Amino acid sequence: MALVERPDPKKKLIMAAIIDALLVGAGGVVYLMTNSAIWFMMALVAGAVISAPLLLAAAREMKEQNNASG
Repeated sequence: MALVERPDPKKKLIMAAIIDALLVGAGGVVYLMTNSAIWFMMALVAGAVISAPLLLAAAREMKEQNNASG
């Protein structure tokens, strides 16, 4: 039986944080350029939509690792 190594859930959390930071930063830049807050709000929503599955998957994997370890 081959031992399959699972990806580290912390990497998913870091990736979600980086994606959120990039989107919010881009939304802030466009907000400053256009003076329209809708761009910033769209960046917040897009960041939440993109990173939510990563956060849920990381939480599930952490729970499975805790259950498997004892």
